[in-house]
Amino acid sequence: MRTPATLLAFAATTLLSAQTITSWTTVEGLPSNDLRDVAVAADNSIWIATQQGVVNFNGTGFTTHTTTTHPGLVNNDVQAIAVMDNGDVWVGTDFGVSVFNGSAYTTYTTADGLGDDQVKYIKQAPNGDVWIGTINGATRYANGVFTAYGSPEIPFGGVLHLSFAPNGDVWMAGGLFGIIVFNGSTFSTISTAEGLVSNRIRSIAFDGSANKWVGTADGISVLNAANAHVQDHLNVFILPPPDELNPITDVVVDQAGRIWAGVYVDYLVTVGGVSVYTDGVWDQFEEGDGLAGPNVRRLAVEGNNIWVATSTGLSRITDTGIGMEERQAATSMSMFPNPADRALTLVLENYTGARSPYVVHDASGRTVDNGIFTSASVTLNVAHLDDGVYLVRVGDQAKRFVVRH
Repeated sequence: MRTPATLLAFAATTLLSAQTITSWTTVEGLPSNDLRDVAVAADNSIWIATQQGVVNFNGTGFTTHTTTTHPGLVNNDVQAIAVMDNGDVWVGTDFGVSVFNGSAYTTYTTADGLGDDQVKYIKQAPNGDVWIGTINGATRYANGVFTAYGSPEIPFGGVLHLSFAPNGDVWMAGGLFGIIVFNGSTFSTISTAEGLVSNRIRSIAFDGSANKWVGTADGISVLNAANAHVQDHLNVFILPPPDELNPITDVVVDQAGRIWAGVYVDYLVTVGGVSVYTDGVWDQFEEGDGLAGPNVRRLAVEGNNIWVATSTGLSRITDTGIGMEERQAATSMSMFPNPADRALTLVLENYTGARSPYVVHDASGRTVDNGIFTSASVTLNVAHLDDGVYLVRVGDQAKRFVVRH
């Protein structure tokens, strides 16, 4: 087994110089590169839902559970995974849920009270209840009893994700008809009528101010603590023209309060990755930066690390803490217009009069232009560049721009 290589590309080292990306595939011991979900245990070990079994990663090696090694596991094609406070691992499949207690699996199906055997997501509430999103609704497991909820309280489209408000309300990501909120007794919905950019909800994350970051098929909508729609983020990940929509696959909030989003597009182009929102700026990581692949399924936070489950392997973004000095440097350069057709103007907002060299890279890392700032701004001729995404760097400052003719 070879040691996983730390993969650094120009975008990772210039945009977020503290970050490194390490990736693992079947070469390093995964039973399959097709990963569906990832979860972090209290001991910081990583549990992974794969197409060919349940995997535990202790940082050095992978241990795989299959129906052969652990006969209580209902199926090897695992769709969802979660680790409970007591250490139990809940696994969701198309044939029910299997619960691993440290030595063996016990399987539960509709015969035991599960609302549907096709499980999409599993998460434990702060009060200890286990919530299961299924293709037709949601099921709560509390005190040894399953309680299923479905139509008409939960519209057609199922529940793809679950999150919990500080007041205990359960927020469900409806597959087709918006957010469903359960306050313990009644259900309500939040949809495009209340300002959401799309009713196809993929993920919901709460930040430290009780704002809700709602990942949808068309971008991120933000609701404030009072559940009012306050803003949208439609271009968290710069895509090659003409595709600009940002289908969000997952949203998480790290311990520093930064927002992380998975993005994947599989029409017109096949591209995707992970973006992080810090101090009003989205920065992105993609396959060229070291991610295992563009098809990001789920994200998980572990200390200062972000774990990324993709359809082509596992990645870890490490050292995610960004010092204020680094962030100020990275945001002190502005540019317009973006996208650009014939000319792009760069402005150093904290220009001191010193001669500052700049360099422009294309998506493959090739240098396509360079020069020196002799004043606070410089205008680049981009008319000769092909349509696509480029990176301009000035010292530790770096930003992407799009050329579109």
